[in-house]
Amino acid sequence: MRFYRTRLNPSIRTQLLAWLVIPILVLLLVGAALTYGLAIRMATDAYDKALLDSVYSIGGCVKVKSGNLIVDIPPAVLAILKDNMKDRVMYQVLDDHHRIVAGDANLPLPDFEDQDSSDHSADYRDATIDGEPIRVASIKYQLPASPGTYLYIQVAETLHGREQIADEILIGTLTTQFVIVTLSGLVVLLGVRRGLRPLNNLRDAVASRTPIDLRPIAVESVPKEVQPLVTAINELLQRLQDDMQAQRRFVANAAHQLRTPIAGLKMQSELALRQNDPADVQHALVLIRTGAERAARLANQLLALARSEPGAVNSELWQPVDLNEVARNATKEFVPEAIRKNIDLGFEGTSHPVHVLGDQSSLHELAANLIDNAVLYTPSGGHVTVRIEPRREGSDKGSPELIVEDDGPGIPAEERERVFERFYRLLDRSTGGSGSGLGLAIVREIANVHKADVQVCEGPAGVGASVKIIFPAPVPEAAQTDNKRQSMLMSGAVPKT
Repeated sequence: MRFYRTRLNPSIRTQLLAWLVIPILVLLLVGAALTYGLAIRMATDAYDKALLDSVYSIGGCVKVKSGNLIVDIPPAVLAILKDNMKDRVMYQVLDDHHRIVAGDANLPLPDFEDQDSSDHSADYRDATIDGEPIRVASIKYQLPASPGTYLYIQVAETLHGREQIADEILIGTLTTQFVIVTLSGLVVLLGVRRGLRPLNNLRDAVASRTPIDLRPIAVESVPKEVQPLVTAINELLQRLQDDMQAQRRFVANAAHQLRTPIAGLKMQSELALRQNDPADVQHALVLIRTGAERAARLANQLLALARSEPGAVNSELWQPVDLNEVARNATKEFVPEAIRKNIDLGFEGTSHPVHVLGDQSSLHELAANLIDNAVLYTPSGGHVTVRIEPRREGSDKGSPELIVEDDGPGIPAEERERVFERFYRLLDRSTGGSGSGLGLAIVREIANVHKADVQVCEGPAGVGASVKIIFPAPVPEAAQTDNKRQSMLMSGAVPKT
């Protein structure tokens, strides 16, 4: 298994060495083969020239006496011709009738037709004698002293000297190439090691970081080819830092906000334990229940805020979500509270789905917090309307909208940005509503994650507030939607008039 993983994930050093050393080795071997072939050719030419010189030397020793050919080779010349420690040298002289005049009788005869048809240039051929390979040089020779008299002279030798020369050239060539390959490999290895040093430095820089040290790595100190990798690492470090900051904010917010209601619950419970009058105990229990509800609501909002952080959302799992269904279900949840406060809560949807790409639970949380905020601050007898504005095909406003309107006290223009800050409360003197300051902050976080725009303006007829969530271009819809208002009578909700 370990070998299999190594094959699938080779190191950069191994790949560089393979791509550099192997081609160099192949090229050097090809060069060695070419050099060897050239050297053999030059050695063969030199030996063949020596054979031809021997042919002409023998030709100079041939005379015509009384009409007969006489080969008179001086002993010194014959000794030079035969004195070869490595090879056996043979010669043969034939007259123009192809009869042997002198020399070795068992030497293969030349090709007389080629010799007669040629321009009397030397002919070289390979042959065998007594089962041993030989090299033969032959020529049709004209005696200088007897014009018109021709004879055939050939000299042959075995190939031991040639083979020895070839072996010496091969060994010398391979030795030289091996030294060059070895030195080239060392140079390549040192070059690769030096070239990968910036990666090692980058590895050390990343490995030396502590969990709390998420500073970006300096891009200028790495080679250009590695800069995209360093940039990606820096982006990852930034995301990790954002996630850690979000966690720290959540812990700090939770500790700060839950401390007060928990302390209140403790105080009310201690007070209830001191009471003897059942009415006083009952009153204390009511206060405890109210404090517990506020603490539970605050805890739920803190968890919702943590879930809406950018680092906690996986956009790869998003699917088309129908805004109609999300807003309708969220509106149903607040019908009991609207009835209790005598608020006319209505929903205006469309006859066909209005799809946006996102997370359904997050979008439900967004709609629920908008409706909760509107119901909380709308006085008794007021109106809250949840409306879906569909995409209008062919217009420049092709994005669907989720709108929550109320006729409560409204939000002053100078406060419309601050209401999205965490734990910022806008005191409402007319209703006495008191929220946790997290509802609209959750709305803003979820909207930002979904690339949606949040706008706050006055309500209908300049009364109350209107919060509008404008989503990006949605999934194309199959049919046109209508804008007919659908007042919902949900669970006994007070009907709109």
